[in-house]
This record gives sequence, C-alpha cells and structure tokens, in this order.
Amino acid sequence: MATHDVEMRVNLRKNTNEKSDQFGHYYPYLDRISTLDTRGLVKHIASHNTIYGREVIEGVVTLFSNCIMELLSTGVAVKLTSIGTFYPTLKSRPGGAATLDEARNFGADDLVTGVHVRFLPDGTDLDDITSKTFKERCTLKLHMIEEITVTTVGDKKVYRHTYKPVYEKDENDPNP
Repeated sequence: MATHDVEMRVNLRKNTNEKSDQFGHYYPYLDRISTLDTRGLVKHIASHNTIYGREVIEGVVTLFSNCIMELLSTGVAVKLTSIGTFYPTLKSRPGGAATLDEARNFGADDLVTGVHVRFLPDGTDLDDITSKTFKERCTLKLHMIEEITVTTVGDKKVYRHTYKPVYEKDENDPNP
C-alpha cells in the first residue's frame, strides 16, 4: 500500500528497435522532474521546521559530502542509517595479470582501469528502501506516452520525441 501522498510520475516509452523481440511494446520510465543541487537540498531540509538556519545546514551538508568522498577514496565504505551504504569498487584490466611478476610490472595504475562508487540501499526493517519496499511506499501514476520517431537526414539520424496523455485512445493500438 502506498504511504506517500505525492505521486511518482511514470511515462510509457514504445520500443522502436526493429531488431528487438519486444519491438512495439511499451515500457514504463520515470518522469524525473529535476535534480536538486546542494542548495536545493539545503532549502528543502530547512523547510522542515528545523531550528538550524540554512547556513548551518549548508555547512554540514558540504562537510558531509567532502568527508564521504575522502573516506571512499581511502577504501572506507560509509553506511548512512536508514538510507544505505556507499562503497568503492575497482574495474580491472581485462584479463588481469597472468602472474604475480606481471602484476608487479604493470603496477596499480595499469591494472586498475576505473574506480567506481556504488550504493546499496538499507534493507533493515523500518528503514528498508530496497526496490520492492520503495515501490510499495510510492504512489505510481501513468501520465504520458512517449513516441520516438527516427528519420535519416543526410548521414545523420534525427530523433523526434512526441508525448500524448496516457488516457487518450491510440488508434494504432490493436488492443483498445
């Protein structure tokens, strides 16, 4: 049962890949309205009747961000209770090194091709924000159908996105 009174907007996108077995099928995608930057997050936190001013909240959030990055860069995972754990991972050179001597000759910079930050949502009882529980807490509502048409102009592909309300009858839909 949804426990949130603000709906999460879901749109539908038609698969236009003619090589796909699912060509013509519709799939949901999230209508992400915007992304909050640090100032937006600070303003949102301050709107919750806190005793702390925006300057204090912004200072804490900035320090918080810097400290998480510092800890992750030293290999320390950071668990935020009720949210989840941020942890660093490595992407290695394809094939790795066949021997220890080869690994020594390559060195860390050649063996490691990427460093990533991963996130694992908290899954404990009341703080569970794993996918299944998070979905149950959201109010989902279908809004728009996005149609993507691809045309070729010269040597370039041109993508045109059109939207229509989900409740309108689609005359091309074989299942009205």
